[in-house]
Amino acid sequence: MATIGIDCELILDGTGYFIKPGTYRVQQPRIRKMTVRADGGLSYVDLGPGKRTWSMVVLCLNDLLRYDAISTGWTGQQYRDALRASYTGSIGTTLLYSDPTSAAAITVHFDVYQEVVNNLHMQQVPLATGGTAGVSYEVTIELVEA
Repeated sequence: MATIGIDCELILDGTGYFIKPGTYRVQQPRIRKMTVRADGGLSYVDLGPGKRTWSMVVLCLNDLLRYDAISTGWTGQQYRDALRASYTGSIGTTLLYSDPTSAAAITVHFDVYQEVVNNLHMQQVPLATGGTAGVSYEVTIELVEA
């Protein structure tokens, strides 16, 4: 079982992942409406905070290390495939997400999935250096509170 702060930074659908530094964002807009009244004044209705949205870039890299410097044992492809399976398998359903700041399980909808391979040649570098062969990905995801 993945544990935040030991072998991952977030847990989504039971799998632990690491986040690219500087990409973790949480947004919680207010539910409000402002209209102009007949007398020219403003009518402002505020219903309070809306649903939270999390966006981040998940590192699906080869040879990732846990916080104790032991290999996670997963390839970039395995991380990417697990994320992709969560995205495609959650149509009309919700997933459990553990936030890296509180580790409390939150029910979310998996709203956005976008993957990037920065350099297709990087799959060949590990072969020369003794590392794990395979493509590494950076996957941008967006989760919306259910």
